[in-house]
Amino acid sequence: MQEVLCELGKRIRGERRQKGFSQEGFAAECGLHRTEMGSLERGKTIPRLDTLLLVSQHLGLSVSDLLQGIES
Repeated sequence: MQEVLCELGKRIRGERRQKGFSQEGFAAECGLHRTEMGSLERGKTIPRLDTLLLVSQHLGLSVSDLLQGIES
């Protein structure tokens, strides 16, 4: 499970950086605290579905696109 969470965090971080957001700026854009975003990107927390929806929406992705391939 930890490996999947780490892969999800890497995916979110990569997409966020590609969009030109700082971690703190992206967290604010999503309405999340920066420590929550940091924890998510490091794979230290299991995100709730509403958080995944929020993050994926602000990245311009569907949740399925965000999750695609992270279990491989």
